Amino acid sequence: MVLLREPASAFWSRFGYRLVMAAALGYLAAALPAAWISVPLWVFSALMAVLAVLAVVNIAKNRRALLVRQGSGSIEWPRSIQEIVLRRPLTWVAGPVIDVTYPPVAALPAKTDPRITLSDGERAIERVPLYGADARAWVERANAALTGSGTTLRYVERDGAEPTEGGPAEGEE
Repeated sequence: MVLLREPASAFWSRFGYRLVMAAALGYLAAALPAAWISVPLWVFSALMAVLAVLAVVNIAKNRRALLVRQGSGSIEWPRSIQEIVLRRPLTWVAGPVIDVTYPPVAALPAKTDPRITLSDGERAIERVPLYGADARAWVERANAALTGSGTTLRYVERDGAEPTEGGPAEGEE
């Protein structure tokens, strides 16, 4: 079950940026007569082109999913091809109650903000982008989708105050 999907505009933005960078670096590499600068530019142009292709492959592979609840009960961040090649470990959380925290505001806001962290006490999925959605509203929608699954998301205030959404606070029954 997909709990969070990346908006299509984020894909097109990333894909377009990588294509433009590949073309611009390729143009500069072809236009500059000095081999000592054009060779690295060709390499970076090729890398950007590969990343543009991988963006399409990752969309086809993960179907824009950012958070997925597996049949085993865990919530996972699906790995991209780049993460698999670089052997980044799978990021996941599991348990009956998963805390969702809203980290402090970033110094430079981005269109991916706000970002949340999911934690089960032992593991965490950090910096999950909500692309402008309200964290509390997202927790409510995710809990509605998780109804009957045995997993509840609990929104925890930024300053560590009492948990508010979805499930009992620690020590309560």
